[in-house]
Amino acid sequence: MFTDQRPQHEHWMRRCLELARLGAASAAPNPMVGAVLVQGDRVLAEGWHKVPGSGHAEVECLRAFGDAPVPHDAVMYVNLEPCAHHGRTPPCADLLIKRGVNHVVVGQRDPHPQVAGAGIAKLMNAGAAVIEGLLEHECRWAQRRFLTSLEKGRPYIVLKWARSQDGLLDQHPRTARGVQRISSPTTDVLVHRWRTEEQAILVGSRTVLNDDPSLTVRHVHGRQPLRIVLDRGGITPDTSTLYADGGPTLLFTGSTRPSLRLEQVRTHPHEDPIRAILAALHQRDIRSVLVEGGATLIGQFIASGLWDEARVITGERSLGTGTPAPVLERAPALENWCGGDHIALYTNGTLHGTWDW
Repeated sequence: MFTDQRPQHEHWMRRCLELARLGAASAAPNPMVGAVLVQGDRVLAEGWHKVPGSGHAEVECLRAFGDAPVPHDAVMYVNLEPCAHHGRTPPCADLLIKRGVNHVVVGQRDPHPQVAGAGIAKLMNAGAAVIEGLLEHECRWAQRRFLTSLEKGRPYIVLKWARSQDGLLDQHPRTARGVQRISSPTTDVLVHRWRTEEQAILVGSRTVLNDDPSLTVRHVHGRQPLRIVLDRGGITPDTSTLYADGGPTLLFTGSTRPSLRLEQVRTHPHEDPIRAILAALHQRDIRSVLVEGGATLIGQFIASGLWDEARVITGERSLGTGTPAPVLERAPALENWCGGDHIALYTNGTLHGTWDW
């Protein structure tokens, strides 16, 4: 019976999550979704959502299957409820009905107000058998950026910093403006992949002043996140790489700087700058932000409780004197090694499912 095959259903739902991850660096602000069409133990077709405006996972899956009639006992697995509304593309629920998909397994309901159970209801009203909530915790973890945006009204926040063996972010005294390397080249490649998976990357004024970073994706192929600088005091030089290289940059400032040809948002002196930034990013449909420093800015996020993940890299070298790294008073959810560096993942909640290093 369709409803008595839980181990098989879980196997194919995990395959959906693998496919969904292929859109990690391209699908946002849309959710990451994978779909698998199965008959018995045989995969008939697979699909995943690639970029906004392209076919949703179910559409790509049925396109890969072709125009032949869908077998009456075939099962469509999808980690997020099929949409029921006209957006950039027609409703996926309507397509499943039209193509005669009689069995559907859904990982979780879509909390988007235009869906929110309507896709499942459409399918069931058309006579399809639907199982929902399969591996729901794992599906929610995979979709955490999209869900945080919809349910909390802010981007998903990832804090990241690299610390030396003796717990420092940098070495004093500084002899030149530039990035002081702590992590290994192998870890740098990993960090650049992390950048492609978030829509925005945020640093404070001291990081720009001291390091003059570019915050670009260079070591891997993928999306370039919007670069954001918080500099209410106007201390960052106009010649900083972030301002001069022509890449997309958004500056949050106390006073507009006419000398800079980039988008600027003024913050009021008594306004919480973190909440102002999060509100502005949410208005732009930015689902996630990677906060890369420095110590003051990361410390403000930690103190306010406004963070979802922290990724802490501990390199092999010691620095002696410098800026103390932030400290999280909790145990890491996961730990791993990369290129000689120790990486700890902290979550401001519960970790469900797997995390891709």
